[in-house]
Amino acid sequence: MKHNALLPILVAGAALLVAGCGKSAEFKKLESDLFGSLSSLHDDGMALMNKGSDMSAKIDDAIAMYDSMAAKYPKEFAGQSSDDLKAAKEKLANATTSMKEWMAGMKPYDPTMDHTEAMAQLTKAKEGITKVKADFQDAISSATTALENHKAFAEEMLAKTVKKVAKK
Repeated sequence: MKHNALLPILVAGAALLVAGCGKSAEFKKLESDLFGSLSSLHDDGMALMNKGSDMSAKIDDAIAMYDSMAAKYPKEFAGQSSDDLKAAKEKLANATTSMKEWMAGMKPYDPTMDHTEAMAQLTKAKEGITKVKADFQDAISSATTALENHKAFAEEMLAKTVKKVAKK
């Protein structure tokens, strides 16, 4: 019976001892490494967001050029469209929105937080930014392809136009 009375005191003492000691060096390193990885992914995401913004401006220019050329040469542009450019721009906009939403929902890392909670929070944040980064990479790839296709088509149309003018 005396052992049962001592059990709560021993448990409370052990809890105070563990709480008083703080996190182990191993736990601190795990959190620090995960936070460092998360920070690096965030930086990558920001760079991709900036690149996406630049590409979105290039898409606007390509759409304007396409519309101008299509108006001047309707026969040559029959069956063509700038839908791929518009879809690529929409993908870039969606990736940017995802990045902004992720940043708005990101909770600051608190090294004093319980290890399990800190790891769960950091892991969730890392999963989110990893998805955002993949979305940007996909959007940038689509934008690059659309821009290259329209540039090639514009060069082809220009070459045909120059040949027609030279024949006259």
